[in-house]
Amino acid sequence: MKAWLCGLDDEEISSVSSILTFIGIEHGTSLTAFHLPDFVVLGKSVRSFELDEMIPVISLCESMDVVGESMDVVGDYNVWFCPLPWRSQILSSVLKEIKQLHTFPQASGVNLNLHVRHLEALLIRQALVSTQGVVSKAAQNLQIQRTTLIEKMRRYNIDKSEF
Repeated sequence: MKAWLCGLDDEEISSVSSILTFIGIEHGTSLTAFHLPDFVVLGKSVRSFELDEMIPVISLCESMDVVGESMDVVGDYNVWFCPLPWRSQILSSVLKEIKQLHTFPQASGVNLNLHVRHLEALLIRQALVSTQGVVSKAAQNLQIQRTTLIEKMRRYNIDKSEF
C-alpha cells in the first residue's frame, strides 16, 4: 500500500512515518511521488481537502468539527478520524477497511479508468521486479513493445532503477 502525507507538521510526519514504515506502507509528502496512493493522511491543521480521484482519507483530527471550525472534505471520500497517537487496533481496522475498498466496487459506481490505470501500473511493476528492472524482458513478459512499456512507465512515474 502507498500513502500520501498531506499537511502534516514535523512532529506528525515523524510519528506517522515511523508507524507506516514499521508496518510496511510506502509513504511520502509529495503527491507526485505516487501516481495513485491507496490512501491519504491529513494533518490536524488541514481544514479543506479535495482530489479528483476517490481516495480514502485518514485525518489526524478528532472529528469533522475541531474547535469550532468544521473540516471541509469536498467530494465522495471515505474518511476516518484517527488522532495521534495511533493505537494498533484502531489503525489495523482502518487499513483493513481501506484494503476492502480496493477489492469491492463502490456502491456509487466504479471509476473504470482509475482501476485500469492502477492495475496496469501494478502489472508493470511486477514485470520489472521479475526481470530485475530489465525493460526489454519486462516488455516481452507483458507482450508489448519496449517503447510502449517505456511510455507507460513515464505515465505512471515508474523508474526502472527502483527494481
